[in-house]
Amino acid sequence: MPRILKTAKIKITTKCNRSCDFCIFADGAQGENMSQELFTTVLDRLETIPFQQLHINGGEPTVHRDFPALSTLARTRLPGRVMVLGTNAITLARNQRIMEATLRSYDQILIGCDDEHQNYDEVHAVVPRLRETGKTVVVNSVLEGISSTRLDQLAGLCASTGAIHVTNHVHHVDVGQPANELRGLCDRYLDQHLMIEMDGSCYRCFNAMAKDDSEFSIWDEDFAAKVFAPRGHHFRFCLRCHEYTDSGSTVVPALAT
Repeated sequence: MPRILKTAKIKITTKCNRSCDFCIFADGAQGENMSQELFTTVLDRLETIPFQQLHINGGEPTVHRDFPALSTLARTRLPGRVMVLGTNAITLARNQRIMEATLRSYDQILIGCDDEHQNYDEVHAVVPRLRETGKTVVVNSVLEGISSTRLDQLAGLCASTGAIHVTNHVHHVDVGQPANELRGLCDRYLDQHLMIEMDGSCYRCFNAMAKDDSEFSIWDEDFAAKVFAPRGHHFRFCLRCHEYTDSGSTVVPALAT
């Protein structure tokens, strides 16, 4: 059977309209944007492999100065893929141009909403609009970072609009939990997630965070082969990853799906 990547995730910016001290994925207003040239090169490489979803994230991707153009380019170049946007929805609520670009290009919008994001009003404004146009909307809340009242309000919003409300316990990789016992490799690898960083470095994990752990890059001539190659080592962040699940295997193969 052919190997099919489930999700390719491109981090197009480390800029964000929030400045959370403990966030490992963004640098507030001091962050950087991926250039259109590099983004185009990423799409060139992704055209060489079969995959199902293209997930645009950051930082906060909607604050990238070229967000509309990048979104249109990805939709045009990869027409058969599901387009997913990860956002805090603040810019969507405040900027009509960005909202229109989102409605044109994306099929699914994933929104983090809790005390960390401080975006309750924006989410309540944005979700009905997205749902009216038929977009799949998932609102994610960290249970330790939201009151029961706010949680009930979000649950009600999602129930009334047909959005999906999910909860979890942590957003980020290293939150002070005990170190994992790294015996076998993580079985979540079988989900086939590819993270592409700002500089084109690649990790086959959604929780990628350590630059030294890059497995390969979009510049590699054998990029397509490396995406589906078996993996036989841990990443540095596996030790602290709250989603690590021991597969019991010393080598995790690429799974055909």
